[in-house]
Amino acid sequence: MVGLSALLGPIYGLIFVPDLSDRPLEVLALDGAIGGVLLWGSLLFLWPSKICAPLRRLAFPWHVLFLLTLTAISIPLSASISGSIQSGKLFLIFGFGTGWSLYLYILVIVALALLFIQIAKMIGPRILGNMLLGRYNNPVEELRIFLFIDLIGSTALTRQLGDLGVQRLLTRFFFDMGQPVAENEGEIHAYVGDEAIITWPFEAGAKKGRCVRCFFAIQDVLNANAGTYENLFGVRPQIRASLHGGPVIVSECGDTKRSIVYFGDTMNTCARLEGEAKRLKKDLVISAELLQAVNLPPEIVVGNLCEVTLRGHDSPTALFALSRTDSMQGTNLRVGEEYSE
Repeated sequence: MVGLSALLGPIYGLIFVPDLSDRPLEVLALDGAIGGVLLWGSLLFLWPSKICAPLRRLAFPWHVLFLLTLTAISIPLSASISGSIQSGKLFLIFGFGTGWSLYLYILVIVALALLFIQIAKMIGPRILGNMLLGRYNNPVEELRIFLFIDLIGSTALTRQLGDLGVQRLLTRFFFDMGQPVAENEGEIHAYVGDEAIITWPFEAGAKKGRCVRCFFAIQDVLNANAGTYENLFGVRPQIRASLHGGPVIVSECGDTKRSIVYFGDTMNTCARLEGEAKRLKKDLVISAELLQAVNLPPEIVVGNLCEVTLRGHDSPTALFALSRTDSMQGTNLRVGEEYSE
């Protein structure tokens, strides 16, 4: 991004600067590179950080206002830094001395970048890249891990808070879970009612137990913000989840509304496992098949629940409950031992 910004500096000069003797192309390239560090560094690192989380909760027009402010600050600041480098002494520029054309030029570039970022957030960066390359125009098979997360007691919450109140709670919950998902390199595939579907390429999700760490990281965020939820909604939300992985068919579907859709038994099995987590009153269950492939963190405790025959399956599926040592309850079960609530 900085390299692209360095290139945009001379392009600006060729279009808008009538006499390049005062501002040679190499100087404009330096201006562009420094401006790129400030702008893209803020967009890619500051804006997604926890510091800016309160701003990201606001409506989209406030996001635009943030970018306008960032642009207004970065242009004279980058010019000052560039001038200081060239002259070897402190060089300060204030106001709009650099010209309105430069501001409009950069604002157009930033606006296009923001539009692309918003589209990437709606679709997912990896999915967007694959769609632009046409990878999913024809169905392809991939090995993926899925984490189905469900808000516990959503029906009771609806009676307590009403439809609008529950939706506000879900909106905040889905926002709060974004950071843990990103930190564990997951992708949020969809929000379905009070449920979120998170996915990883199989090897990436299994490595370092990212798919497992993600669930407990989301749980930690909810616990850390429990007081806020209680003040806003009168409840402390709890979650349950299921983990399963395997082959899925990925395809781009639709015409006026295009989406990336996952098909296959892996998705169905993970959804059924979430129902078993509810029935067995466990926070997180994982299939034996996936458990064998995941590198579990040392603090994770594995307890054998039972073998169940899921709807649509002919053979039983072994389920395991996962917990952490700091929240372990009861005694771990040995492999093959039946669990009873």
